[in-house]
Amino acid sequence: MKLRSTPRFDRRLSKRLSKNPQLKKKVSKQLKLLEKDIKHPSLKIHRLGGKRVHEFAIWIEGNLRITFLIVKDTILLTDVITHDEY
Repeated sequence: MKLRSTPRFDRRLSKRLSKNPQLKKKVSKQLKLLEKDIKHPSLKIHRLGGKRVHEFAIWIEGNLRITFLIVKDTILLTDVITHDEY
């Protein structure tokens, strides 16, 4: 699958990385795994609920998650959030 991102995702990720530059390596690793094998255990992928029932999330570190939608053969990265935000 191909990875694409929304402008919101890009802004939120940039903001997080400016506060914590070491996070870049972890995000990069997890996104490569997501692109290669969406079922990889270290992603801890799970479906969201409520208003975001059509989205999924993967684990980055602690309570930090990346959310995404699957649109045909594309993984559309939508947001960078903490577990408490969903």
